[in-house]
Amino acid sequence: MCLLAGAAALMLAQQPRRVGPGRITGGNSSQTPVYAPFELLSVYPQESANGEFAQVDTNQLQTLAGEGWQLVSVAPYAYRNEGAPGAANQPTSPPPPLVTQVYLAYFFQRSRLIR
Repeated sequence: MCLLAGAAALMLAQQPRRVGPGRITGGNSSQTPVYAPFELLSVYPQESANGEFAQVDTNQLQTLAGEGWQLVSVAPYAYRNEGAPGAANQPTSPPPPLVTQVYLAYFFQRSRLIR
């Protein structure tokens, strides 16, 4: 029984392998797959002062799209909470409501040319 299982495993190992999605077959005779490489780029909001950020400029995002960068993901990068202006700070009053500002980070990819 073990001999049969070993022979089956040997036969399966000798079969030619197929190239999976996202792979390119190399030019040599061994047909080893090569992953298509991607360039990655991350764009984060800039910190203008201690704890204060500036949103990413939309013109910068449009320029990256024109250069062939594909937007892959957008994620919140920084949260800023501050009290609403004009809220009373008396001990008997409830705490002032918070205003939350979210600053987003953008993640891009594009295919790298294989030569």
